Amino acid sequence: MSALCMSLLLACQPVVFGSVTAPDAYPFWGLKTPHPNDIDYEPAYGVKSRASSRPPQWSHSINDAVGPPNWSIVAPACGGLYQSPINIVRDSTLFVKKKIPLDLHGLRNLPSSILVENEGYSVKFTPRWNGRTRPVLRGGPLKTPYVFEQLHFHWGPTNTEGSEHTLDGKQFPLEVHLVFYNGLYESFDKAKSEVDGLAVLGFVFAATPNSAGYSVNRWTQYLPLVQQPKAEFELPYSKSFSLHSVIGDLGGWPYYSYEGSLTTPPCLETVTWIVSTKRLAVTEREMSMLRSLLGFDGSPIVQNYRPVQPVNNRRVFRY
Repeated sequence: MSALCMSLLLACQPVVFGSVTAPDAYPFWGLKTPHPNDIDYEPAYGVKSRASSRPPQWSHSINDAVGPPNWSIVAPACGGLYQSPINIVRDSTLFVKKKIPLDLHGLRNLPSSILVENEGYSVKFTPRWNGRTRPVLRGGPLKTPYVFEQLHFHWGPTNTEGSEHTLDGKQFPLEVHLVFYNGLYESFDKAKSEVDGLAVLGFVFAATPNSAGYSVNRWTQYLPLVQQPKAEFELPYSKSFSLHSVIGDLGGWPYYSYEGSLTTPPCLETVTWIVSTKRLAVTEREMSMLRSLLGFDGSPIVQNYRPVQPVNNRRVFRY
């Protein structure tokens, strides 16, 4: 069977919603989906490069000449039809009745160290594994296993805005993105430009009232170490933490899935999004710590989310 026929066969598998029956198991494993475009871009996530050490040629300020409405000038893919984030309207989603459970294997695995970075527009945690087992995401809408790469955050100036995805029009103060790459590819860097290259697991946070004096999230204690733009700090094994300490248990919570993009330039449309309905908790003190991180211009990073993008003709599935 030719590669084209095999790709068409995969595309036609009966992804199930409503009363239609989903496949009992993955139809195939290890099939590479060809990417429709060959796009020149600068890296937004993952592997560090010489370009990533410079301030990005874009901003999150709506009124900036290179703000979100004009990102397509910097990266043409940002003007595509399958962009993220989106507003997820529950009543417009398609319920998947029969599905393979979503599983995050290695949720409690500890990395050998964690690189904490102030990227100048967000904060990123990249674990180093050195022979230890990386967490792997599989099941749900994913046809192949996806390997964990890094996590980062998006937030806003108040507790009524900050998350990138909105749920029935409601925005939250904070959203975490757990970024995974398709295990078919050798690395995140090679996977990110492939049409099936990435999966991102997103969770929104709700602010805990009257919580200015305490913290509940372990990762926030390391924020003061990277207050300056491009500052980085390597957490040793003795201070490392698992994904479970960030998101808790994965199972039992409904989630949404759709095909979308990176939410910062180059905005490549190579992401299977999985947005959980589980609300994580963040305190006022922790939000203040995030908002005290400094950006490339020397001012606090108080808004680093992209506005929601048109859904267009995409289907959003509810699991």
